Amino acid sequence: MKGLSYLWRMAGRRKAACLLVLLFAMAATVFLLLYPGFIDSTRARLKEAYESIEVTGWILNAESYEEPVIPREQWKTLVNSGYFSESSAYHYFQFKLYPKDQLEAQAGKDADDDQNLRAMQKLLQQEEVRGENGWMYAYDRFASCDQLVRIQDKITWLDGYDESCLEGKERICIISDEFGYQPGDTIPFFASVTMDDLSEMCGIFRLKVAATYHGNITAFKAVMPIATSEELCSAATTAHQQMGDGMVWPFTLRSFVFTVKDNHRLEELKDYLVEQGLSGSAGIRVALDDRILKGTVAPIESNLALLEGLYIFFFVMIAAIGFFLSFLLARGRKPEYAVMRMLGESRAQITLKALCEQFVLCLIGVLLGAAAVGMMEKSSFQLSICAVILLCYTLGAAVAVMLTVRVNVMDILRDKE
Repeated sequence: MKGLSYLWRMAGRRKAACLLVLLFAMAATVFLLLYPGFIDSTRARLKEAYESIEVTGWILNAESYEEPVIPREQWKTLVNSGYFSESSAYHYFQFKLYPKDQLEAQAGKDADDDQNLRAMQKLLQQEEVRGENGWMYAYDRFASCDQLVRIQDKITWLDGYDESCLEGKERICIISDEFGYQPGDTIPFFASVTMDDLSEMCGIFRLKVAATYHGNITAFKAVMPIATSEELCSAATTAHQQMGDGMVWPFTLRSFVFTVKDNHRLEELKDYLVEQGLSGSAGIRVALDDRILKGTVAPIESNLALLEGLYIFFFVMIAAIGFFLSFLLARGRKPEYAVMRMLGESRAQITLKALCEQFVLCLIGVLLGAAAVGMMEKSSFQLSICAVILLCYTLGAAVAVMLTVRVNVMDILRDKE
């Protein structure tokens, strides 16, 4: 208590200077306790930018403007990599199909699937009877096909089927109603193994009509699940191998479009694509559209780095201002220090008392600042920041006090006279 009373009397002799220390410590505490909120809000904006901005990519032909040819194994590897939240791909081939009225004329109106199959084989041997040539596209999901999405209100579904049917492996198709088939019919297709030459045939496969659409889509005449197409290609290749002709039905993707799952891992994804040989060196490469993301997050990340880096600057400034204020306050008390030396106190005792005075003043200012912040935002209070403020100010004050307390008693008293 005696020590506190002494410090209080010392502070009372320099009220203005002591008040300045209190106000500075209080202002520094309020600012630095609120400062993390600025950083948190910046981090929140950065997180929102990463989560809200969509980064898409697609595979291109690295050697020409034609569609890429993506091997099945590479497509599977990419799909299972875990880097993509969504992806879409398609495969296509050419087929020959006889309209329903031609097939019924050959097989009979109530013919079963086997009879229709035999009827189609006979029609293929009759050169005067021409079937309809078209393209069969295979998609991994309904949303991957923009043409179907645009006419989805014109699609007639078989009971129990909907847009999710393209995600399975069932042997079904969505076909134009111009061929005369209805949902529920099972129809034979005569498919080409080369996609551009119907002179070489893989054989006949049968698909159930899950839906029909009205109108004309120039890109294709029918759509099937990509998993079904993959299974048919594998089965056809196996059949040819058993026959010994060595013919292989190629299952290669002609498009792969994806959406990045986690934009924070974008650089990791780029390294992964390079490892997969998709950097554009040969054959195919991946294009990523991350321009909007980069343009948005770059200034936010720059601001965040600046805000985090300013912590050191602020604490250095507190130490420097602590030195300046303590130096001015101690310099005005040199006569007092001289008298204290004459009364028998050592330099260390005087230094300790002066430093305790500065410490207590700063502590009171920090507590007042923390109380003010606590009334405004309780969540902003951080004990560690208060402790660092007190430490930095005390270190600066300690240097100032040690430099000032080194006085020549006789010179001080002579100047005073």
